[in-house]
Amino acid sequence: MHISKSELIHHKIQAALRENLFMEDDLMYLGFNEDKGEHEYKINGQHIVLASQIEDFELVESEDDT
Repeated sequence: MHISKSELIHHKIQAALRENLFMEDDLMYLGFNEDKGEHEYKINGQHIVLASQIEDFELVESEDDT
């Protein structure tokens, strides 16, 4: 089974959203865009991007989290 890079990014972000608390202004899942055939996210409260437009995703803990 082959998984595309955009699907891998989508699954990584979904796992992070399930396991961590994000403010809606930071990161929000908008759903699957049928017209474009991809998952969409809103980043920083203003940028709507497709999963394929996200080059990489890593969860970084802030100093407040330690």
